[in-house]
Amino acid sequence: MDFGRFIAQLRDGKGLSLRELERRAADLNHVYIWRLEKGDRDAPSETTVDKLSKALELTPREQEILSLLLKTEIDDNLFDLMVADPHIPIEDIEPVATMSFRGNRPTDQAGWRKLIDLVKSF
Repeated sequence: MDFGRFIAQLRDGKGLSLRELERRAADLNHVYIWRLEKGDRDAPSETTVDKLSKALELTPREQEILSLLLKTEIDDNLFDLMVADPHIPIEDIEPVATMSFRGNRPTDQAGWRKLIDLVKSF
C-alpha cells in the first residue's frame, strides 16, 4: 500500500468523487488529488495532507497510517494487519515497515506479527 492508493481507498470507502473531495478539501484541485492517488505526484506538503485528512474525516488510526505511508510504501499484508488490529501501535509497526529484507520478508499477517514481536523484544 502506498500513500496514493490509501487516499483513493479512503475516498472510495466514503463514496466521494474526486470533485466532491476537491470541494471538501478547500482549494485542492481534483486533478492534483487524482495524480496523488495514481502516484504521479509524491511528497505532498503538510498543508495538503492536513486538508485531505480533514476532508476525508480520518480517524486517529487512519491519520497514523497516512503519516507512515508518507515515509514508506507498506507491504499489503502488513497494511492489512495494521487495519485489522488497531491495538498494534504504529510505533511498533514502523520499524518493520521500513526494514530492508534479503529474501526473508514475511509473506502473511502472522509472519509480520511475529517480526513485530521480535523487533519489540530488542
